[in-house]
Amino acid sequence: ARVKSVLKRVRLNKKETQTLWQHEGLTIDILNNRVTIDDVEVTLTKKEFEILSLLSQTSPNVYTRSEILNQVWGDNEFVLDRTVDVHITRLRKKLGEYSSIIVNRSGFGYYLNSEPKTTE
Repeated sequence: ARVKSVLKRVRLNKKETQTLWQHEGLTIDILNNRVTIDDVEVTLTKKEFEILSLLSQTSPNVYTRSEILNQVWGDNEFVLDRTVDVHITRLRKKLGEYSSIIVNRSGFGYYLNSEPKTTE
């Protein structure tokens, strides 16, 4: 299992990564570790930024909790699956009106959805 985890990370890291992800007024600047909403910087913890960065790199691919744990926390730290949920909740609060871009696909995981939301 540990070898599979490492191989998965290597494969993910080899993919071409984008350095800037934008949706309307929200910008995720991977190179400078910055998130801004309408040009105002949003203060995130290191782990919150790493989660958002990970999701933005391969948007709209879905990441399971386990994949997020492996990518963000690695094998050296012991954390529970629900740790991801707690960080996602905090991240959504900080993103305010853009919180809906982080989508939980029930039974699968999380992804970033940059599609405009329609209200009916």
